Amino acid sequence: MARRSERHLLGLAALHERVARAIYEERGPKVLQPGQWSALRFFERAGGEARTVTALSKYLGVTLGPASRAAAALERRGLISPSPNPKDRRGLIFELTEQGRAQLAKDPLKRFASALGAADDTDREAFSRVLFHLFDELDTTKGRV
Repeated sequence: MARRSERHLLGLAALHERVARAIYEERGPKVLQPGQWSALRFFERAGGEARTVTALSKYLGVTLGPASRAAAALERRGLISPSPNPKDRRGLIFELTEQGRAQLAKDPLKRFASALGAADDTDREAFSRVLFHLFDELDTTKGRV
């Protein structure tokens, strides 16, 4: 019986992976990658002087290297633009461009939110509890997963 339960859980995990991939259905070198979408969303929501690569790295839970590459990719695409940080002469603050705002209007998470909105309240509440549980479990066992 334990073997069957393990297979069922692995099946659910695989289904979750497929849902996550389906959110970002467009793929290819000219398409924003999931991490770049997260960075673009961060720069939209972060306040004033918090729109730095350092703050982005903390938000994404990555080192400065990947955060810097994500910001550079967004800048190359014309989605964000840098300006000097008045509190740190070596640092930059990033602003969304009009093109960046237009890109966010096509955010793939909106498709997911819409699909989630189609579920009834009870299912959404259960889904929310499961997601919070999974996040807590995975976050507290980092390095052991």
